[in-house]
Amino acid sequence: MKTTYSTTIERGILTSAYKREIKESIKATKRDSLVKFKKLIEDHHAKAQSQTGTILQVSLFAFALLLVIV
Repeated sequence: MKTTYSTTIERGILTSAYKREIKESIKATKRDSLVKFKKLIEDHHAKAQSQTGTILQVSLFAFALLLVIV
């Protein structure tokens, strides 16, 4: 048994190149998951801002219409 820098014990028939590939794949998956989560938050924020802007515009139009009618 030999230990690597991250104190992971390597044993069995798996080659170090294969293990390195698996570790890189896990890192890439985590990175992709974070990017997707960040995109989801940004999309939700943009949608909320858009809805708020629409509500303000409609309210202002209704108020102006009331001022004109009354």
